[in-house]
Amino acid sequence: MTIEPMPAALREAVSRDLEPVRPLQPPWRRTVLVAGVAAAVLATVLLIPGLRLRQDLAGLPLWLSWGASLLELAAGITVIGLALREAVPGGAAPRGAVHAVALAAIALQIAIGVATWLYGTDTPPGPGWLAAGAGCLGHDAALILPGFAVTLWLVFRALPLRAPAAGLLGGCGAALTGDAVTHLLCPVSDLAHVLVWHTGAVLGFAVLGWLAGTIWERRRTARI
Repeated sequence: MTIEPMPAALREAVSRDLEPVRPLQPPWRRTVLVAGVAAAVLATVLLIPGLRLRQDLAGLPLWLSWGASLLELAAGITVIGLALREAVPGGAAPRGAVHAVALAAIALQIAIGVATWLYGTDTPPGPGWLAAGAGCLGHDAALILPGFAVTLWLVFRALPLRAPAAGLLGGCGAALTGDAVTHLLCPVSDLAHVLVWHTGAVLGFAVLGWLAGTIWERRRTARI
């Protein structure tokens, strides 16, 4: 069997297409970058002059006030780290594990909401519950967006083979880091409010991450 030499025209075309690329940083370094963004958001919000934390914060057990907030922050960063690992070809987790992690992230937010409802001492929302909920949803989005945007940028830069799965994890993780701040601020612990607006924000960004990954994957496939 003889091997035909590469045609000169093809060799020249390949040579013209070659260009240096920047090596991809390992997932843990990129996770540290997103962790810095999440920590900056938390610090910026808490250092706002005149900011009032939730009224019943002092009445909650420490594990449920600051402890739950730090747990959400750590869990969110961990999920983001898994998303960034998922984005690296060859580093993907089993599909079932991706779904299990996403469900666990959502379950954690719900569990903290239920516990806060059981321990909270504030009154349920009044007639303006819709406006209050919409306001909370807007605040959640503002807190989640920085980490969400940086996470997806890092995910797509790594050229994931399963972009929807990586986007789903990135959305869940970023949403948890934002909810970690909301947990310290939102004065309403009513369970319906938490499940509709705050859990809704987590679910919404999980879906947004999945949609972004799906669109990115389809566009990449169309270019091939």
